[in-house]
Amino acid sequence: MYIDKYLTEKDLLTDLVYSQRQIWNTYDCALIESSCQDLKEILLKCQLNILQNQSSISKAMEIRGWSAVNPASENKIESFIH
Repeated sequence: MYIDKYLTEKDLLTDLVYSQRQIWNTYDCALIESSCQDLKEILLKCQLNILQNQSSISKAMEIRGWSAVNPASENKIESFIH
């Protein structure tokens, strides 16, 4: 069986999305458990960086047609909230 040892651009971007989510979750846990305000401020800045990265990755995927953004309807949002 042949396994391609190279990732495609789509594979790399998809992996980045999942990696950024994992990093976000790690920061989130540290924020909740930390009692040090200075550390919390640093972690919040790190999370803002993750948001910026996610936005850049999403734009790159959308430009290539790999990630369609479908706005949710008001009904869908309301049903999610309630």
